[in-house]
Amino acid sequence: MKKLFLMLAIMGALASILSAQKIGVSATGTAAKQPKVAFLPLMFQENDKGEREYTQSAREPYEKALYGAFERLGMERLGPVVNFAWRELKGAVFDTAAFELPDPANLVKLGQKLGADYVVVSRCRYNVRSDWQGLGPKTRADATVDLWIVDVASSEFALKQERIFSHSREKAPDWRIAVDLFLAPISAFSGGPKTDHEAKAGLLSLGKAIQPWLDKMQARGVKIRIGG
Repeated sequence: MKKLFLMLAIMGALASILSAQKIGVSATGTAAKQPKVAFLPLMFQENDKGEREYTQSAREPYEKALYGAFERLGMERLGPVVNFAWRELKGAVFDTAAFELPDPANLVKLGQKLGADYVVVSRCRYNVRSDWQGLGPKTRADATVDLWIVDVASSEFALKQERIFSHSREKAPDWRIAVDLFLAPISAFSGGPKTDHEAKAGLLSLGKAIQPWLDKMQARGVKIRIGG
């Protein structure tokens, strides 16, 4: 009988050790918490004229890149519930056409209301012009980006990047993370429609803005998934 009790105790201890070694499972057997991030609707503007349909093809790669960065950090992006919660908090949905950064205190309240770990706000202003060079006009687009990431638990800015500037004739910089993560395609933009220039400038500015955040997360040991 004593041998039976001893064998059962050993088997129980082994089961406990194996459970603790599973990836994503704590020693108590509960799944690791997946961080949640709430994005307020992204803001875009061209030549100080406000939102226009013709910027849509430029904004899509920007949106895909920004959302994808957080998803590859293993975070869950909250959906339409974010704007519903903002309307409950402020009495109206978030007005992207106003092109104004919100009160940071309200971002903390929004995150608390949603149970989010982070709240993200971003806006991108494009400026497009054509210069006559040689035999014809040459297009250039500038992009100025603001990117806020609010840590809800600490009620602090995890990242506060403002007026980050790039233009479409810049060469892609040698960033350690951002290029591999979502900016590699910018090398494909080489003239053509103005929206290509807007897309490139926007991605360049976004990369400059988010790089410190990616560095910080990597330093904390957060794995950044590369690829689709």
